[in-house]
Amino acid sequence: MKVTAKLSICLLVPAAVHAAAGARSVPSEVRSVNATASCKSFVVPGVAGGFTNRVFTDFSGVKAGDSASSFLSAHGFSISNYGISDSPVPHTFVPGNVLLGNGVLQLKVSAYSGSGAIKSAEVASNTEFKYGSVRTILKSSSTPGVVEGNFFYGKLISNDNQEIDWEILTSTIDTSSSCVPAGIWATNQALVPGQPSTHATVEPSFDPRTDFHEYRIDWTPDATTFFLDGKQVAKLTTNVPTVSGPWIWNAWSNGDVCWSNGPPKADSITQIKSIEMYTGYSASLSSANVCQI
Repeated sequence: MKVTAKLSICLLVPAAVHAAAGARSVPSEVRSVNATASCKSFVVPGVAGGFTNRVFTDFSGVKAGDSASSFLSAHGFSISNYGISDSPVPHTFVPGNVLLGNGVLQLKVSAYSGSGAIKSAEVASNTEFKYGSVRTILKSSSTPGVVEGNFFYGKLISNDNQEIDWEILTSTIDTSSSCVPAGIWATNQALVPGQPSTHATVEPSFDPRTDFHEYRIDWTPDATTFFLDGKQVAKLTTNVPTVSGPWIWNAWSNGDVCWSNGPPKADSITQIKSIEMYTGYSASLSSANVCQI
């Protein structure tokens, strides 16, 4: 189901429902709600333990031309400013490509000029955490040749280890290339350099380019579980990250025919309507004000 609003009513759910779902260490009084001020802890059905912190960033009130830097800084995010010497074409994350539109955060990948680096966009959470549930409502770009990332990246980790990815490759969402299957990529990168990653390629039941949809990752000690519009579509139990780090959202291209494709011939805009993060994982919850998310 597409998420477009936050409920404000708490509904009592019998504890038996959670026991049947396999959750452990959940108090008997559990409220079914996306989030309210009265919630002290948050549980996901079928997941042991739960979370104690919630941060919801809503872009619906922003206007085109507002300062992205000021808004994001006030809400606990930083805009990246660095380059990657990639192949065949380098790309660089530039602050000017992170914009606010009417009701959305925009991540822009500039049309490639034919020389130099591809100007790309990236935003990261200032908060670093270990385990969480992160839900992003976004609309994918209709411009081919771009990677849209929504992922965890382990602190002080190199070579792309300790990483969880939702990645949309705009050239191969619904059509395979000679070396990339169609679909959206759910991935745990290899914990040990040189070893294989764990991944699933998910064919969405919708066109990500035509409307906003919720992309969610639940990360717990035992697994990373991936959802599209609230429906579980993948669960990975190997290469599960074990360190803390920030969450990152980006859009970029390097012209690799076997990944991003491109470079893009026109400006690409990825639009984010909201970001919801549940963190502060605990295997045991004792608060009476526990809400189901």
